[in-house]
Parts: sequence; structure tokens; C-alpha cells
Amino acid sequence: MKYQKNCLLICFILLASIQCIHAQTSSTWKEIRGNIVEHTDSTDLIVENAIIRLLSSRDSSAIKYTITDKNGIFVLPSVEKNNYILSISFLGYNTTYQKISPEKFPGNTINLGKIKLDENAVMLSEVIVLAEIPEVVVKQDTMEYNPAAFRMPESAVVEDLLKRLPGVEVDNDGKITVIGKEVTRIFVDGKEFFGNDPKMATKNLTLDIIDKVQVIDKKSDLELLTGVDDGEEETVINLTIKKGMKKGWISNTAIGAGAFVDNQVENDARYAGNAFVSRFLDDKQFTLLFNSNNVNNRGFTDGGNISRSGMRSGGSRGDGNGLSSSVTGGLNGMGIINDQWKLGGNIRYNYADELIKRKAFRQNFLKNDSTSYRNTLSNDQSYSNNIAFDGKVEFTPDTMNTFVLTTRLSFNDSYSNDYSFQNTLAGDIDSTLVNYSEANTILNTNGRVMNAELTYAHKFQKKGRRLNFTGEVNFNRNSGEGTNISTSRFRNRPINNRNLNQELFNNSNRDMYRFRASYIEPVWKTNNTLQFTYNIRYNPTENTRKTYDYDPFTESYSILNPIYSRSMENIFINQTLGASFNAVHDKYSYNVGVNVFPSYSQSKTFVKDYYGNGSDSLIYDFPKRSIVNYAPQLNFTYRFSKESNIRFSYRERIEQPSVTQLDPTENNTNPLNIRRGNPDLLPSFTHTGAFRYNLNKRESQRSLASNLAYTYTENDIVNYTSYEEDINGNGTGVQHTRPVNVSGSWSLFGDVLYNTPFGALKRLKFSTHTRGSFNNRIGFVRISRQAYQNISQTFSTSEVISLSYSKDWFYGQLRGNIRYSNTSNSIEDRENQISTNYGLTYNTQLFFPHDWTLSSDISYRANKGLSTGYNKNETVWNAEISKQFLSRKQASVRVKWTDILQQALSIDRNVNVNYIEDSEYNTLTSFFLVSFSYRFNQMGTKRTDRKINRENIEEYRKSSTMPSRSGTGNRSRQSSGNRR
Repeated sequence: MKYQKNCLLICFILLASIQCIHAQTSSTWKEIRGNIVEHTDSTDLIVENAIIRLLSSRDSSAIKYTITDKNGIFVLPSVEKNNYILSISFLGYNTTYQKISPEKFPGNTINLGKIKLDENAVMLSEVIVLAEIPEVVVKQDTMEYNPAAFRMPESAVVEDLLKRLPGVEVDNDGKITVIGKEVTRIFVDGKEFFGNDPKMATKNLTLDIIDKVQVIDKKSDLELLTGVDDGEEETVINLTIKKGMKKGWISNTAIGAGAFVDNQVENDARYAGNAFVSRFLDDKQFTLLFNSNNVNNRGFTDGGNISRSGMRSGGSRGDGNGLSSSVTGGLNGMGIINDQWKLGGNIRYNYADELIKRKAFRQNFLKNDSTSYRNTLSNDQSYSNNIAFDGKVEFTPDTMNTFVLTTRLSFNDSYSNDYSFQNTLAGDIDSTLVNYSEANTILNTNGRVMNAELTYAHKFQKKGRRLNFTGEVNFNRNSGEGTNISTSRFRNRPINNRNLNQELFNNSNRDMYRFRASYIEPVWKTNNTLQFTYNIRYNPTENTRKTYDYDPFTESYSILNPIYSRSMENIFINQTLGASFNAVHDKYSYNVGVNVFPSYSQSKTFVKDYYGNGSDSLIYDFPKRSIVNYAPQLNFTYRFSKESNIRFSYRERIEQPSVTQLDPTENNTNPLNIRRGNPDLLPSFTHTGAFRYNLNKRESQRSLASNLAYTYTENDIVNYTSYEEDINGNGTGVQHTRPVNVSGSWSLFGDVLYNTPFGALKRLKFSTHTRGSFNNRIGFVRISRQAYQNISQTFSTSEVISLSYSKDWFYGQLRGNIRYSNTSNSIEDRENQISTNYGLTYNTQLFFPHDWTLSSDISYRANKGLSTGYNKNETVWNAEISKQFLSRKQASVRVKWTDILQQALSIDRNVNVNYIEDSEYNTLTSFFLVSFSYRFNQMGTKRTDRKINRENIEEYRKSSTMPSRSGTGNRSRQSSGNRR
């Protein structure tokens, strides 16, 4: 290959020399030069050894040849001034052409600058696979995963892939975190996909259309539009669509049916059906989704749960727990109408039916052990419906002005029937039973959310000068009604026994009005700017409640209970005044400034006059409270090279208390843990400093991502827990909880993610993800009329190691993980709470002749250090076999068997400053499903049927002997599509 390459270079030099001899120096260009790079969404990548041909515009005959150097630069010297066509080609990329004429380039030299090549979607069976593609590429603010490197089953959706990616975690609720940062939104090819509900993409989109999974630290929409740093950076995932699939129709429909292997419920039939249709047309994109199943695949976030949170007993929920049925449907669209108008939006409908059974054991952190343990059994049946609309309109009448309007409407209703049984133990676990309670709560709730935001951005004639205004309104309405029937019994003090039979009504109105203004002025040089911002937010909240006790004489709920009918009004006003200096240079950029945060709050509690006899009864009018916070603003990025960079940032965040935290009315739906809010709460103010270092070696495909973050919170909202006593000062075991403000909570977090392949073909890949954290949390507990402060410190560390190997017919991934946690408390005589969990997972796919595929995954998990009865181990084994058929493999049949060994468990540990609680839920276990799927693909450009002429084949053969580009080696191409 070296001999062929040298011969080719000699030929190029000889041909160039012959042309120079015949050139007319009086009418020649000194040189034609340019820089060839790969077209990507974030950074330009050098393309080495690309073939450059100068062709006659008359008959396309070749005039000159050359190739790009290691920096992607080419030079064609001494070219006669004439009409030409410049051809740039390289294996795996679309050939690019540029017209060159004396009229277009009248000078003595031609510098074409950067010329970007687009990847070619054509898959050629003649091309030999010389190297595997990397699993992960780390860039400045992006981690890019290659789905093709993980060889997923044919039926996989995006969430299935995320669970295998290094550094990515997906919990039972479907919440995604990447290197400790929660993913808040999903984009498809840079366009927002179903608003702020990531599950609509992760649980519904299949992987066959996905080219890359990019995790991006995205600036806010306002900052991207205005250039003003508003401190609202978020972590999002962008799913890029495969080349060649961006123009035309794509659809995927699947339907399946099955049953539990071991009869679990009266109706043991299982079913799953889903479909999506996507239309891509130039700058327009439309997707229609549908999903219906009873196999715990809730392809959405249930907005209905929010509205009943203030009336429920506060039990844990999650779509990974219990048994659920759901229906999801949605339409998402985004398009550029013309140069002035850009429209986008979505509509979605969600339905869920859940049955969650929970068993829990709690150990309280007390000064003494009189009432330190609690057992809970609960059964929760719920139904919810939600429909939501999101819209975005961008109008650009000219290059100087932009208007952006975003709107959101959401409507939900839900029904829940909760039953719970609890008891409290004194002293040791096997000691005396202090009390027990039984409660049944039925609730019907509904809610509405209406939001609108209008932004106007103006650019002045002076480059870099900008003025921006934003106005936003938000109306949130929630209401609910239901009944609460409970019985509490106290073994040693029967005088405290309670029977409650109540009817509940709740209405919550929470509004928000916000105005923001900013001005940017360039100074000294165009890459330096001064930025001034002002932001004011006004939040009025009203929460009205009424509770009626049952009257046995009238056999109706007619007695107003004033203790449980307290209402609340609250006003928050937050302002931000900021000034900063921004500088952008080739190697580094920074932003430094200062922000001032004045805030004001006012609250009152009252009993509303429901009978119309006069004015409301004022209970307490809290004093007006004002507070001013100050914080610096700092961001610094230094780029050592295209392969490595460091970044430091400091952020602050204000978080207002929720309606539930403010509402002073006692919530007695859990008779042994009575909760109420605190209208005197102030917003919490969190400082966060973060350091990041990224390294990506394209030649060796090694990557490193490391993070270190520290947070400190002022006015942190924590729980103050009191234990009830009778008139003699003896404890009853009833717990009262309310939130209070406290300063001094802090945490330290760090992690390192490292990936590297092995071997000449890089088929074996290794990754390690190491995490560590230390949390210092403050809580309060009141026992025997004396209050104690408890400082809870938790140290945790975890390690995940992954090895994967792939060939044409085989893929296997082995992952091992271990997590250690140690919690200590400042309260005397408390032993450290130490827990460890570890596991091992193996995933594999085997590709057989005639388009048969066998997929299997088996995982072992173990828990140590949990409460008695919760240290359970499990081995979960799932398997799937599928067959593709029809001429273009559009159809497939598969048989899936989950939890073959019937050992699946759902166990969680919740570490709180005042207690540690272990919970176990019912969960979906072994079932089988037989399904059929059909894929339809009608794109604007046919990929596999395109004719390749003799010249193109010869060109590919020549270029396949050369490195593909600087630092990467040849790229993998295979006609089957299993590997790019």
C-alpha cells in the first residue's frame, strides 16, 4: 500500500510539473489553495488525503491533481487563468464541486478557505471494513455517542441504548443523568421534540433512524437568540438523523401480544403496540407518535401527578414500579416557512393506569430510641389523563429585528385511591408496638397551565450592539376533592385514639409575571462586550382549603373543621441586576461580572368564609420580609487544541418554595406523619462552582471527560420534625413535619469518564466511570420539648467498568458496577449507616444467516447493609429472537421473553437528614411477547440502488488505501448497515 501511495504521489507531481511548463506566466494564477474539513454540527474536522482535481469546464478533462496534507490544506500552483471546475472527493463523502473563473477571481491568487464535505450515505459492499467506529467522542461542550458501535437489538428504542452508554444513567422513572447532570429536553436534528418531556423521544423513537446521540450543555433559548448569558444553561440530548434519511417519509409500526409466564394477576394478557411516522422535507420536520401497552412502558411524563401532590400522603411513585397501562399519542412539527417565518410546536395526549404496592421500613435519627422505627404497607390505584399543546413562532422581518413567541397549554385530570397501614416500634426493632394506623384516601384532581413568552431582540448597526426585551406570564390552576378515612390506635395511651372521616376540597392558584431586559455594548474590540441585565419576577399564590367532618346525625359531611381548613396567600418578588464583561479569543474566552438579587415576600393565613356570613377569619399575617443576595459571575474556557480544553464556571440559582411547602394546613392523610407547610419560607439561594476537563484523541479513539463541582445553599429548605406528646409528656409516636430555612448545606461532587479501544482494528473497547460525592445536610428534630440539630454527612463512591467486543456476526458488552455509601449523623449514639450494592450485566447480539438475530441480556444485582428483609439479590435474564424478511428487510417477527428466572425486584433506599428508609415495590416480572413490525422508508434519494460508475469505483479503490483523515484511520462502511 505504501508503494501504491508513493507511485500515486509521484504521478501527481509529474502531472503538475508538465502543466507548469506549458503555463503562460503572464496570464496565470499564482496558486489555488483551500482547506478541506468535515461538515459537523459543532467543530470542523480535518480531512487528510482528500483528492483534489482541477477539471476543464468545457469537457471535464483533468488539468491538475493533488491531495490534502495532514492539516487538510491543498495547493495547486501556477494555474492558467481560465474557466474550471474544482472537484473535491474522498471515501465516504459526497463529492463537492466549485466553479472557478477569471471573472469570479480577478486577483493573482485564489484562496477558497474552508470547504466542507458531507458524509455520503451510500453503503458499498466492495469497501473493506478496516476499523471500528468509536463508542464516544468528547468535544468542548458535547459528548457524542455512536449507536452503531453498540449493535442494539432490532426492536430497541432510544432508552434501551442510553442504559448501555458509558456515563449515562436511567432510573426507574425514566429520568436521565449524564455525568451527574439531569437531561431536561430532547432535540431531533437540533429541533425541540415534544417540549420538556424527554420520554416522548427516549421511549418511542426506534434506533434505526438515529445516527448520533449528542449530550450537549446547551445555552438557554434566550441566550442563543440575544447573546445574553442568563445563567440558565441546561443539559439536553440531540438525536441526529442518519444521512440520506432527511428527505422523505419514514415509518415504523409494531404490534405484539403475550402473557405472564406465571399467572400474576387475574387478567394476565400482555400487549404492546407503537407506531411513528416522520416526514423530513428540507427545513421541515413532522413526527406522529402512538404507543399503547400494559408492560410498564410509560412513554411520557404524567402531568396529572403534579396537581394532587398537595393532597396526597406523599408516597413514592415511578413508572418503573408497580404495574401500569398507558396510551400515548402526539404530533410534533417544526419548519421554516420562508426567510421571515419559522414555526414549530406539538400536541400530545397521555393516559395512565397504575397499581403500585409498597412495603417500607424506616429508621429515624432520634436523640433516644423510644420511637425510632416504622413499618409501612400501601396500595395505590390511580388513573390520569393529560393533554398539552406547545407552540413557537419566530418572525424576522429583517436582519436587525427578531420576535419570538412561545406558548404552552396543559390540561390534566386524575383519580387515585390510596390505602396504607403503618405501625411504630419503640427501642429495638423487635420491641414494643407503640401505635398503628390505617388510612384510605380517595382524590379527584384536575389542573390547567397556561404560559406565554414574547421576546424582542434588536441588533444595531454597530456590530455586537444589542438590545433585548422579554415578557412572560404563567397561570397555574389546580383543584381537587376527595375523602380521607383513617383510624389511629395507641397501645399504651388509648385516650389519644383517633377516627377521622373527612371530605377534602383544595384550590391552588399560582401565577407568574416576568420582565427581562438586557443591553450589550462592544468595547475596545468586536470580541469584547459589556453586558447589562435586569430581571423582575412577580409570583402571587393563593391556596384555599376546606375540610368537612362527617356528621352521623345528618349522615353528611357538614361540619367545617377550622384546623384542617386553613388557607394561604403569598407574594414573592425577585429581582436580578447584573453587569458583566465578555471576551472571546481563539484559545480562550471568559465572562466575569457581578449580580445583585433583591427579593421580597409577604404571607398570611386565614379561614375562608364559606358560608357568606362575613369576611374571612385572619389567623396570622406574617411580617414582610426582604433580603438581598450578592454573587459574582464567572465563566472561563481554555482550548489547548481541538482535542482538549478546560472550563470553569460559577453559577447561582434561586429556587422558590412550592405550594405544598407554603400551605400551613395540616395534611393528615398519613395519620402517623402529619405534614404542613410554612408561609414564612424564603427562597433558597444556591452557589455552584464547577470545573471540567475534556480530552479526545481521534487517532487512538481515546476520550476523557472529568468534572468537579461544589455547591453551597443559603436558606436551604429542610424539614423540621417534631414528635407528639400527650398531656403527661409521653410520646405517642406521631410525627409532625414542616419545612424551615437553614444555611450551611453543601456538597462536593466529582467524576471521571475514560474510554479507549484495543487492537489494530479497535474491536475491543474499554470504559470506566468513577464517581464520588460528599453531602453535608442539616435537619432539626424536636423530642420531649427540646429541639436538636442533626448534621447528616454522606460519602458515596461508585465505579462502572465496561468491556465490549464486536465482529460482523457478534456483539458483546460486559459491565460491572459497585456503589458504596456511608452516612454519619451528629446526634449522639448513632452508628454510621453503611450500604453497598453491586452488580454485573452482560448484553449480547448474535447475527445468523438469513437475517436471524438472537439478543440476550443477563444482570445480577446484590444489596448489602439495608434493613432486615431488604438485602435481596436478583438475577434478571431477558432474551429475544427476531427474523427480518421481505426484499428490503422492512418486516420482522420477534419473540421476547423477559425475566426468564422470575427474580426481578424493585428495591430503593432513601437517605434523609432525619431518617433512612428502605422500600420494596411490586414490579413487572416474567412475561413473553410475540410481535410483528413493519418499516416504511421512502426517501428523496435512493441509497442502495444508486448506480456507481467505473470512475467512482476506481476512485474509492484508490482512496481506500489511504488514511481517512488526520488521526482517525479508515472509517467503517458495510452494506448490511450493521456498522457504519
